[in-house]
Amino acid sequence: MTGPTRGVVVDVHPTYIEVDLKVKGATELEDMDLSYLVVRSMPCSPSYRAVPSKLSTLELTYIRLHNCVEAAISVKVKKHGLWPGCRGLFTASTASYEDMEILLLAFEGDRLPVDASRRIELSRRVVCVELHQPEGKLVFSAKALHGSDEKNVRRVRKTFTPKRAGKSKENIKIGSCEMEVTVTWSLLPSCKYDYDKSLERA
Repeated sequence: MTGPTRGVVVDVHPTYIEVDLKVKGATELEDMDLSYLVVRSMPCSPSYRAVPSKLSTLELTYIRLHNCVEAAISVKVKKHGLWPGCRGLFTASTASYEDMEILLLAFEGDRLPVDASRRIELSRRVVCVELHQPEGKLVFSAKALHGSDEKNVRRVRKTFTPKRAGKSKENIKIGSCEMEVTVTWSLLPSCKYDYDKSLERA
């Protein structure tokens, strides 16, 4: 399990993040507590921490980015085919932290998991990207793997330049599977004042 699914907007310092995880039961009364804690984010980037709570230990990883936009990612299959592996990974990252990939989808088998409209059902679809150049780039990656061997992999990457609004589209092909990747760009609402001021200074 990973989360949250969207970026956390930081307007004040320090910022506190509350984590409340439960194991879902058949009814709400049967839910069991897994972890509950409150942590303070620090003004450093990136940060990696193992945070113990009363019931478990969480791995907390975050990056602090400035002047960001949200990128909502969707993937539609244009041509079905055999997936060239027995499992797949779709990830996203920023060009400035390309080695820190955010997992969008992990699946098993040689077929892409699609819905009735031929869209791939991503587990996570929203990431944050720096708006300013040259560091502002979204890197989308699709990997086909054979078993647990990370060396036996076929990979396709596409790079998107962020916008304040609108959409960007790119076609990718891995094996005989052809897909269209669409990124919808939007401002983080509570940061519009910061965007306007930063552009005035640019």
